[in-house]
Amino acid sequence: MEISNVILSQEVYRADAEKICHWLSDKEIISFLNEEANVQKNLMSVVNRINMPILTHLFNNNCRFFTIKNLYGTIGFLRLVPKGEFVEIVIAVGEKDLWGIGIGHNAVIEALKVAFFEMRASSVVAKIKKVNKRSQNLFKGIGFKEVKKLDNEIEFHIDISSFIKKAA
Repeated sequence: MEISNVILSQEVYRADAEKICHWLSDKEIISFLNEEANVQKNLMSVVNRINMPILTHLFNNNCRFFTIKNLYGTIGFLRLVPKGEFVEIVIAVGEKDLWGIGIGHNAVIEALKVAFFEMRASSVVAKIKKVNKRSQNLFKGIGFKEVKKLDNEIEFHIDISSFIKKAA
């Protein structure tokens, strides 16, 4: 398994949750995310209150949540949020030294398989901050099309036929 190969894991262990809390306290990482300002504190509070080794149920609230893992362990997270006919995707590679080597690309491809073939979504939407050029390039490279410019974000869409054409 090379470093950019990934698996999406649905199980979230206490150590994963602690890593996610750490990433969400990093100003550079959260500058690219659309999370609420207090998400890290709320998550840490819940993790500290619950004395269980597996915290999967906390993260799958109205979505499909995955940790992104490679040979070295948990390196990020990805969320697929059903919104009627489409699914919104959110991804974060928390290990900054692994940015730019294909991990996000591989994780998004795996997530699109889940969104289209398991969740039966007609399309997948990514809302990316305008300052996050790396993520914009990632999603464009996979075949997402820029659909809408919002105040702080750009909205990208891909449908199943575009995904299958790109994968072929």
